[in-house]
Amino acid sequence: MKKSLLLVALLGMVFTGATQAQTSLFSINYSIGIPTGNTADYIDQVSGRGIKVEYQRFIDRNFALGGEAGNTTLYKRESKKVYTEGSASLSGIQYRYLNSYPILVTGTYYTNQTGALRPYAGLGIGTIAQDKRVDMGIFSTQKTHWQFAIRPELGLMYRPAQYVGFKFGAKYYQSFSGDDLDGQSIIGLDFGIIFLR
Repeated sequence: MKKSLLLVALLGMVFTGATQAQTSLFSINYSIGIPTGNTADYIDQVSGRGIKVEYQRFIDRNFALGGEAGNTTLYKRESKKVYTEGSASLSGIQYRYLNSYPILVTGTYYTNQTGALRPYAGLGIGTIAQDKRVDMGIFSTQKTHWQFAIRPELGLMYRPAQYVGFKFGAKYYQSFSGDDLDGQSIIGLDFGIIFLR
């Protein structure tokens, strides 16, 4: 925990500058993942195992372009049942995992320049690596699927100081069918610390 706090403090010092104008934003976000659609059919449990990193560069006073990368891990323990895959049937407890790794280019519009609270809306486009794993006894199957994805976002940034702020955002990650996997969708609730420059 001490190392994490030290890392956040060092990143904050690196990303703060002496200028008065806001030119860039770096955030580290804790993310809660809520599976929906095909993802909820596979794993229907909410997960608090997520982290996202974002960087944005302001091209004018209200609009920023940037990128996002991160991870959300979903997990579920299925009770003892008979599972059939092809011509084989197994009976036992199944452990299901889905690790989603989004890599997105983002655009974000911030509504007002003044005041401590700034609502925003954003859109991300890119890819998500869906790492799907099933463990059952001594047997395990795993495959990573790369899929095209979009991610709209609505949120609120709170800026109590000139170079540091906090954010809350709701994101909807939608990947599209491809690489032998149906489209997956997750709602992400992000709570983050922001370093402004």
